[in-house]
Amino acid sequence: MFDAISRSDPAGLPPLQRLRGRVEIAVKQVAGRTRLDRLYQEGSAKARLPKSMGAALEAILINTGGGMTGGDRLHVGVTAGPDTHLVATSQAAEKIYRSPQGDALMETRLEVGAGARLDWLPQETILFEGGRFGRRLEADVAADGALLIVESTIFGRTARGEEVTEGSFADRWRVRRAGRLVFADTTRLEGNIAGLLDRPAVAGGGRAVAALLYVAGDSEGRLDDLRAVLERHPEIEGGASAWNGLLHVRLVSRTGFALRAALIDLLQVLRGQPMPRAWMC
Repeated sequence: MFDAISRSDPAGLPPLQRLRGRVEIAVKQVAGRTRLDRLYQEGSAKARLPKSMGAALEAILINTGGGMTGGDRLHVGVTAGPDTHLVATSQAAEKIYRSPQGDALMETRLEVGAGARLDWLPQETILFEGGRFGRRLEADVAADGALLIVESTIFGRTARGEEVTEGSFADRWRVRRAGRLVFADTTRLEGNIAGLLDRPAVAGGGRAVAALLYVAGDSEGRLDDLRAVLERHPEIEGGASAWNGLLHVRLVSRTGFALRAALIDLLQVLRGQPMPRAWMC
């Protein structure tokens, strides 16, 4: 499925090899500590495990292709075995470049075993003018497991005044707990994305958005903590809700810088520890 293929350019240029990558990582408990159980890497998708300074094992995911464009495919699978704690992040922001044909696709599969915790903390995705991107996230969490998911997207580099007047963005999340679907969310922006984001009911002029989902036994008890953090960031439009063991936060900002600052604040309060070192580089 993820072998490299070639595609003829519609303008008659020579065929280009498309990016393909697959990485799967699983951890297990050994003598009370989280250790690597399985690591599979294929194509442009890689993972590195730096020396951990705490109880959790940290994995840094890398796309050696340096970005994605139409026809590219990446698959990431992350499994936290019973009674483990894994933090997965990315080396840098993922960049989605102009696509002459087709969409770039990122597929993510997360599994959290009994008594385990998985923090899925990739850095931003940046969609450039003409980029076409689809993100699909599927997660399964044990009844007493804990899962934290964060995804943020910037539409054009705001510091450079870029606008995305043509492109496509689709984001699909499905999360199951103890085998039952507990969260489903789909977002799709097509065409003049800047124009859509200007609409009051979409982003009110914002160019950077983020979503956070925390699935855990203490999720509802953390709601007031996160709402207090949001009050410290008046430049961010956002809201937090909690129900049935879920805590969900949505954020909108006019700049990626302000969004990142608010996310770091939220996550450090929620996690009770600093962000992965890759976020600080």
